[in-house]
Amino acid sequence: SLPAAGLFRRALMASGWCTIESDPGVFSELITELGVKGVQVHELWSLDKESMAEVGPVHGLIFLFRWRGEKDDRATVTPGPGVFFASQMIPNACATQAILSVLMNCPSISLGEEMTAFKAFTKDFPPDVKGLAISNSDLLRRVHNSFARAEPTVSEERRASKEEDEVYHFISYVPVDGKLYELDGLKAGPICLGDASPGEAWLDAVTPAIQARARALGSGLGLWG
Repeated sequence: SLPAAGLFRRALMASGWCTIESDPGVFSELITELGVKGVQVHELWSLDKESMAEVGPVHGLIFLFRWRGEKDDRATVTPGPGVFFASQMIPNACATQAILSVLMNCPSISLGEEMTAFKAFTKDFPPDVKGLAISNSDLLRRVHNSFARAEPTVSEERRASKEEDEVYHFISYVPVDGKLYELDGLKAGPICLGDASPGEAWLDAVTPAIQARARALGSGLGLWG
């Protein structure tokens, strides 16, 4: 294994994470290429129970919003041993990291051999070193780049728009060990949103949390489950 300093040096030299499409079909195929089995990504147009039921078991939610650098004073927590939280070290890996935040925090998902090994390897790393491990994973970078968009030098978070400097960001919502977390790699740690009931009852708790974020952030939103 590499010490943190070695990972940091590699991260400084790492360029080569291309832009990928923010598309549920692309995300589903990316997950499959990582060796994960039985998981698909669906775009959600509503948070009502009927919409959730249509996509089957929901392991987590990924929220896309226009990032304006708003001040957010909500307290973060130190990740417990059961919570996979990684700091975001590469702008172009934003969507892939949000996907990993769901996959790595759901024990019922069959991760496959390589991602299971990656989870075990990074288990005791602090968030920043977890982020460096993601940025330097040959498997993650290769699979991510296989879905490169036509303009690979443009940040994944900078999407086509009539407005200049319109930047988008991905965050994840997952239940872990009886608690509901918002996972945003740009923050110091997870945000605990309260208790999460067993099964899919956690969706009742996450809905008002996402709706509150949507109201605070305004337009330009998307949701995947």
